Amino acid sequence: MTNDHRRLDAQMAQEVLLDDAGFLREIVQRVLQEVLETEMTEHVGAAPHERTAERKGHRNGYKPRTLRTRVGTLNLLVPRTGRGHSPPSSSPATRGTRRRLFWP
Repeated sequence: MTNDHRRLDAQMAQEVLLDDAGFLREIVQRVLQEVLETEMTEHVGAAPHERTAERKGHRNGYKPRTLRTRVGTLNLLVPRTGRGHSPPSSSPATRGTRRRLFWP
């Protein structure tokens, strides 16, 4: 009897996730934004507003980018750096990310 209850819970959860088209898009957008922030922190050597001796550069705001995916259009803020430092290699604004992730 417990098995049937668990199966119903799993089915209900799956239906909720599949019925809400924006749910998966929101998750993917948040994860990609966090990846961009983490890569920029590693690239610069410091978190936003952090003062460290190991800092290799500085941030210079964000550049809005739109990325079309299977889950919908994502609106991302790609972190920028100052003094000509390049953005993180996996940002959608740079090479081949579309192919490396899950886009067709």
